[in-house]
Amino acid sequence: MSVPAFIDITEEDQASELRAYIKAKGAEISEENSEGGLHVDLAQIIEACDVCLKDDDKEVESVMNSIVSLLLILETEKQETLIESLCEKLVKSREGERPSLRMQLLSNLFHGMDETAPVRYTVYCSLIKVATTCNAIAFIPTDLDQVPRLQLR
Repeated sequence: MSVPAFIDITEEDQASELRAYIKAKGAEISEENSEGGLHVDLAQIIEACDVCLKDDDKEVESVMNSIVSLLLILETEKQETLIESLCEKLVKSREGERPSLRMQLLSNLFHGMDETAPVRYTVYCSLIKVATTCNAIAFIPTDLDQVPRLQLR
């Protein structure tokens, strides 16, 4: 399963637009795509995306879903480090603030991933960490039969 992105541009153009947006928000990032490929672009975008986490929820969700849609088209071996980095950022980002938004972003990532991807465990654990900060752990399924279909209640 992948997160649908209703955008009619190439992945490179999408990365470029993300870079421009994040730079306009004050991040120190080049607007030019890296010559190293999409995975290098995403590493730089994820590193600098803190600045957009201060926006309103809909804007943050839009930007993060764009990042997730690009992450999910990468080869599996290039995803792991980037997904771990994004999860760490969402767990630690303004800890205690906007937990429902951070849980939704992690849930979107979780659902977009291949059910057999080992890094999906990291996303699930990150979701639990955020849920514990706001006493929402009861909303996270822990029954092993429900976890693959994880939906926040």
